[in-house]
Amino acid sequence: MTTNYFPPGGTDYLNLWTDAVIEIAGDTETIEADGWFVVNRSFPTPQDPTKIIVQILQMNLRGRSEHLGEFLFTINPQLPTMGEEMVFAPDDFSTRFKGYFNVFFELQLLEQGKTLINKDPINISGLFGALPPIGAVGEMAPGDRVGMYDRANPDAEPVMYMLATRKIVGAYVSGDFNVRQGHFEESQKVAAEWSKTASTLKPATV
Repeated sequence: MTTNYFPPGGTDYLNLWTDAVIEIAGDTETIEADGWFVVNRSFPTPQDPTKIIVQILQMNLRGRSEHLGEFLFTINPQLPTMGEEMVFAPDDFSTRFKGYFNVFFELQLLEQGKTLINKDPINISGLFGALPPIGAVGEMAPGDRVGMYDRANPDAEPVMYMLATRKIVGAYVSGDFNVRQGHFEESQKVAAEWSKTASTLKPATV
């Protein structure tokens, strides 16, 4: 008998804070941003009841940088940000789950009128105790270095590199928070469309 440790599939609207180390023009800087993101979780499948598929549908993280000015992290709509979460150590609550995302960003440089994208995925992974992973920390692996390119000239050299990033998931987004953030209603529509596909997956039997 297999135990299903996952909640039913669904959509989570969560607060998110991040810091990242960037390399630009030979200098490095640690930047910070906060906001919200939307994640859709599939049901576990009977074939593999210890694993679910996850997709980040929307992200809205704002911050300010010495090198970049005002900026906004969103998800690249042309490249899906997918991942997996699986039971890793069910007897140890703090590391009960193991998860990762292969993230494709759009980094909008609001004062420069420029948008940067990554061609290679930024892999962010971590261990956490519950789903949704409120309070969980996800990080790039040490030594990773991912180029960020000007979307208008993607074949040129990278404008900057992402050297490290750490993301901490907060609690559910509140109604007041929703009102202050742009594009939230649009993210709900996207989540609803994705849910039509996710809902065709049946919960795992126990």
